[in-house]
Amino acid sequence: MAKHITKTLPQALGAEVTALRLSKRWSQQKLADFIGYDVTYVRQTELGGNPTLELLAALGSAFSLEVSELIRAAEERVRRSRGENV
Repeated sequence: MAKHITKTLPQALGAEVTALRLSKRWSQQKLADFIGYDVTYVRQTELGGNPTLELLAALGSAFSLEVSELIRAAEERVRRSRGENV
């Protein structure tokens, strides 16, 4: 699997969602069905798109996380990609 680029917050958020999804062994379609969104929204998010707050809330719920936890994890990915101490 190709490594995600995580230089920006949206890219890092996409990488985080991908990692969470894969940890559950879900396809993008299964995640989309679970949260009630079309698969294109999941795909765009994982590719570094800018999800809506509602989509972030649905994704967080799917992984039993608060939106702030998703954002915090993505921020940590950005810091690591820049070589900053986390």
